Amino acid sequence: MQLSLFQWDLIAVGKGYNSLARLDFDDARSRFSGVLRDLPNHPEAGRGMRDLQYWERVFCNMAGHEADSDLRFMWERINGFCFGNSESYRILRLNLLNNLLTLMEGRPAFYAPPDLCCGYLHLQLGNYAAAETHLRAVLGSLPENGRLHAYLADALWMQGRAEIAGAAYAKALLLAPQEVAVEVMRNRLLAAVIGEYGPVLAPIYGFLEGLLPLVEQETPPVTREARVYELLRQAEQARRLGNHQAMVTARRGLKNLAPEILQDYLDWLGAGTLERLHA
Repeated sequence: MQLSLFQWDLIAVGKGYNSLARLDFDDARSRFSGVLRDLPNHPEAGRGMRDLQYWERVFCNMAGHEADSDLRFMWERINGFCFGNSESYRILRLNLLNNLLTLMEGRPAFYAPPDLCCGYLHLQLGNYAAAETHLRAVLGSLPENGRLHAYLADALWMQGRAEIAGAAYAKALLLAPQEVAVEVMRNRLLAAVIGEYGPVLAPIYGFLEGLLPLVEQETPPVTREARVYELLRQAEQARRLGNHQAMVTARRGLKNLAPEILQDYLDWLGAGTLERLHA
């Protein structure tokens, strides 16, 4: 049975997009051109041809650049491209990320703010153990980068290591709360807490919501919120250790600095007591 023109053009365009997704530009051009010869105004074939030409220019313009420029150039073009929702666009993006990762071979410490490094690319590709390894390597020289700590937490979270991930999320939010990329955070419950209370208070309310541990800050707290967090940590640690005087001292400090957070903490304690009574 002969295919109708409509069926033929869909099949040809689909094969063109599949070739583009594999970065096989010659075959993609052949498929799209074949449709456009018979149907010059075909919208999907036209878009496919424009996408093909865009990525051909990207790869052509990379020739002769210095290595750092190549990496940044490719990353900017990936981020600036409007990928569709189809499977072929998903595969195209993954292949472009893999191509960029190949360009970065032998440069595990390369980092171009805010996101470009091997660890983040592995995170995007779903290689979570490799993402953890590479992010830790970059953080060795950038220990105060909150954004990268949050990506490390994402990599840990996606490996099912929730407890360690929680500590990494808390560290990221304490170090540089405004740098954390909440919109792509893999722990969506924590992202919701950040959306409700803001990134600065998220370490406190993340703890009260049972999502984050209370971690010791590596540098003395400077901001009001960081001091509040430290007093909360001291109060909770003293309570767990049964150190009544230290607990009272920390709670008094909380009352003076942030009475509303002390009240939320006491309400949290009361709710926990009620749960234990009814268990």
